[in-house]
Amino acid sequence: MAKKGAKKPAKLTRVSPLKPDLRGASRLVQSRIHAGLRSATLSNRSMLRFASSAMLVILALAFVALWLGGYLPTVRQSVTDFKQDRLMAMGFTVERIDVTGEGRLNENDVRAAVGIYEGDYFFGADLKRAQRNTESLPWVDRAVVRRLWPNRIVVQLVEIEPYALYQTNGTVYLTAHDGRIIAPLSAANEFVASRLRIFTGVDAANHAVSITQILEQFPAIWDATQSLTRHASGRWDLHFAEGMVLRLPVGDEAEALQRFNSVKARLGTDYGVIDLRLGDRLTLTAKTASEA
Repeated sequence: MAKKGAKKPAKLTRVSPLKPDLRGASRLVQSRIHAGLRSATLSNRSMLRFASSAMLVILALAFVALWLGGYLPTVRQSVTDFKQDRLMAMGFTVERIDVTGEGRLNENDVRAAVGIYEGDYFFGADLKRAQRNTESLPWVDRAVVRRLWPNRIVVQLVEIEPYALYQTNGTVYLTAHDGRIIAPLSAANEFVASRLRIFTGVDAANHAVSITQILEQFPAIWDATQSLTRHASGRWDLHFAEGMVLRLPVGDEAEALQRFNSVKARLGTDYGVIDLRLGDRLTLTAKTASEA
């Protein structure tokens, strides 16, 4: 039995962490709303401020609802589609695609690689992808794809200049200055092959420039050379039109060519192989019966 005059224990309120007591917050919101309504009746400025705040709250609640429901991507896409439709209706479409700089490439192949067509949305054209696809074509060294206001797409190409022929695994390829393979040699492009030498052997395409620069110092030898074979050691054999083979050393090609150049007129063309690999001698091998 409680003693007279004793204080009553305070009433305990159980609060669940999953259901927090929001009664205080609710009363605070209601008081703020009531205060806003009372102040809004005092002046137009207060009414405008209250309306703006209410609109922001509604928009924020709508945004949260869309975010929680996973509808934001759909809403964003709908807005984008609406904007695109309106701009296309106003005439912002691709009407012309101009391709410049193509010589060996087929223009239709370039247009297919660009992937932008007349009637497409002008601002929706993916220029980076178009440039990337165009530069993946054979013969293309660089490509620039840009918009030209108000309705044109311009594709500017710089084609690769073929530098040499590279033969490997029974196929002959056109190669660039840096050794890149451009395309297989075919009837469609063989017109460019007549002035090019054939390089074969280990990594020959990537070393074509260095040996060519040495040989160009000896025009008579270079003009007579039809093909070159690179061996695993890094040395080269030159194959002349009359069937003779000139074997060069590794690293001293210019000196060996100078020695050969000084005696070339006296040797004639009766030899099948001229070996210059040793610096103190020149070894001659006569042509075989089949080579003669």
